[in-house]
Amino acid sequence: MVQIGIEQKQVQAQVLGQQLQQALFLLKMNALELNDYLKQRATENPVLELAEARQPLAGELFRLARGGRAVGMDSREAPGRDIAGRTSLKDDLKRQLGTGKLGRREKQAALAVIESLDSKGYFTESLRELADFLQISHKQAQEALATVQALEPAGVGARNTQECLVLQLARRGVKERYPYEIVRHHMRRLAQGKIKEIARILRISEEACQKYCETVRSLHPSINSMDDGEPLQYVWPEIGVVCKEGRLAVELKEERLPKLSLNPEYRRLEEADEETREYLRERYKEANRMLSSLELWKTTVRRVAEAVVSAQESFFLRGEPLKPMRLCDIAQVLGLNVSTVSRAAAGKYLMCESGVYPLKYFFARGFPLENKTVSSDHICRLIREMLADDVSLSDVELAKRLGEKGIGIARRTVAKYRMKMGIESVYHRVKIL
Repeated sequence: MVQIGIEQKQVQAQVLGQQLQQALFLLKMNALELNDYLKQRATENPVLELAEARQPLAGELFRLARGGRAVGMDSREAPGRDIAGRTSLKDDLKRQLGTGKLGRREKQAALAVIESLDSKGYFTESLRELADFLQISHKQAQEALATVQALEPAGVGARNTQECLVLQLARRGVKERYPYEIVRHHMRRLAQGKIKEIARILRISEEACQKYCETVRSLHPSINSMDDGEPLQYVWPEIGVVCKEGRLAVELKEERLPKLSLNPEYRRLEEADEETREYLRERYKEANRMLSSLELWKTTVRRVAEAVVSAQESFFLRGEPLKPMRLCDIAQVLGLNVSTVSRAAAGKYLMCESGVYPLKYFFARGFPLENKTVSSDHICRLIREMLADDVSLSDVELAKRLGEKGIGIARRTVAKYRMKMGIESVYHRVKIL
């Protein structure tokens, strides 16, 4: 009897693990990605019925411009395509995958890897979590990643910049070990132009080292940098914030999400043979997990958005600078894990009277100022005001003036915020004048 009780608890823990893994996998997707992913899963699972979300209307679809700003666009432009009309990276990778000879499980794992790629074409998720989510071994997850890394362009699916460069070298058929050594151990020296030092460490001539360094310099640090111009990214805000009689209301745009349901025709299992019944039972388990995960996506994103809006109420009501706020602050308020809050905010957009913002925009770093703490948004506003008065101020001069106001900030941090706002360097600003 004791053994039976233990076995029952173990089964329950396994189901919970699968459910949690799937929920976390979906949580990092935005509305457009979620529509694409669930469409694919409904195609693979016959008991899942999907009513696709309606297409964006005029004025609802935005594209990301420089500095992370969201700009309105013509809704006739199809999501998933860039300015030149080429398919997006993920669509192109799926097309390449379809031409290969992969089994169902191998293809499903490779598709999961593709869906997990970030905007730079990197795979930044945990292979262990992916394996648990798909119920495959760690070795099979590694093989799925290797399958994606074998696709075009070279470097896609890399887990960091070094691996991206190594994959490109291998695809070019580079046999010498020195370019690989430079990528793995000497990138900082290469950036500083210390060719002689690299040559001395590698024990090769300076002329040969120069040649290998030029090979490395010809590589691309991310997939997006391989194209001419920035790839076009589309935004369909999942969250709306409106002010009614001085009070803020947060709404989740559920009409922009697909509607899943179970196909009742497959419930008559007694009419099928044992093999078919077992297959349909498994498909129903998968379908129910998917339905629960979608509901958890809605609930978690809504809760995080409501907590964020409540914490930054002065920004929405009076246009004041953001208050310092961290992911762990919202996690503590909601009783959630920090990684869950991060996933819920990732890639999601909020639309209010003042514009469209990434949900992560409202998590602002704090800086001490006299007896209080101000946010990075407050500093960005100060930088804009200073440049409005004098467009020729350099990052060093901006950092110095902020220091005079009691805000100790490094030049590179000023440069980071300036670029985030889409403001050119002083060289380009003065050159334009």
